[in-house]
Amino acid sequence: MSSEQSSSGQYLVLLAAFCYGLNPLFGQLLFKEGLGPEMVSLYRFIIPAILFAFFLRTPRENRAEALRTLLLGIAGGISIYSFFHALQVLPAATAILIYYTYPVFSVLIGWVIYRRAPSQNALISAALVAIAASLTVSPQTISADLWFTLASCFLAPLVVASQVQYLSNPRKKIPTTNRMAWITIGHIIILLPLAIWLSPMQVLPVTALGYGALLGIALLAAAIPQVLFMLGAPRSNVDKNALIGSLELVVAMLTGAVLLGEELHQLEITAMALIMLALFIKQVKEQPNIKMASG
Repeated sequence: MSSEQSSSGQYLVLLAAFCYGLNPLFGQLLFKEGLGPEMVSLYRFIIPAILFAFFLRTPRENRAEALRTLLLGIAGGISIYSFFHALQVLPAATAILIYYTYPVFSVLIGWVIYRRAPSQNALISAALVAIAASLTVSPQTISADLWFTLASCFLAPLVVASQVQYLSNPRKKIPTTNRMAWITIGHIIILLPLAIWLSPMQVLPVTALGYGALLGIALLAAAIPQVLFMLGAPRSNVDKNALIGSLELVVAMLTGAVLLGEELHQLEITAMALIMLALFIKQVKEQPNIKMASG
C-alpha cells in the first residue's frame, strides 16, 4: 500500500470519527423530544437500512462474507441500544466516556483475538486514551440500581472495537454498498422487534429541531461515517484506525458543551488534551502476527 493511499484512508477514518462523535448530541436532543432509547436506536439505522436495501443482492461467492457482516450488524444493534439506554439514565459523561473507550478495546482485541501484536506506540496511545477516559468517570454518582446498566454499556465499545478490527482487514472484500446493506439490516433485525415489543408512547419528534436531530443521527452520524470508515479503514493502519476513534470523545464533549450547555471541568479538558496527544503518536504501518508456541 502506498503512503498516499494510507494517508487518504486515515483522512476518511478521521472524518468518520468526527461524524460518529455527533451521536450523543443527536441522541440527547431526541431524548428531550420525548423519544426513548429504543426509538433513538431504531431511527439511527432504519433510514440507512432503507437507503441501502437496494444493494442487498449478493453473489453466491460473497454470501459467507455477507453473513459475517450481518452478524456484526446484529451485535451492533444490541450494543447501540445498550448505549442509548445508558445515555438516558446514567450521567451523560459516564455513558459517553464508556462508549469511547473502544479504541483501547480495539487494540486489546487485535492483540488477543486477531494476534496482531501492537507496537509500543500503539500501547502508549491506548494507555493515554484509557487514562483520559478514567479522568471523567465519577462512580460515586451511580446509584446501586444502575450498576447493571453501567455494565451493559460496555457492550458498545466491545462491539465497535470488534467491528474496527474486522472491517480494517475483512476476510473477503465485497462492495461497500453491499456491506453497508447487510450491516444495517443486522441492526434492524434487533431494533425493530425491540421497538415493537416495548410499544413506546411516542414514536416521532414534536418539533422541527427534533426532526433535524432524527435526520442528523440517521445520516450525518450513521450512514455517512459508516461509508467513510468502510472506504478508509482497509487503506489505513488498523491500530491507527482504532486510535483515531478516540477523537469521537473530544467531538462529543465539545458539542455537548457548546450546543447543549454542558459544563466542561478541568479533568475533562485534560482528558481531551491526552486524547489529542495520543492521536499524534505515529503508528507503524504493519505489525507481525503473534506466533503461538507449539506444544
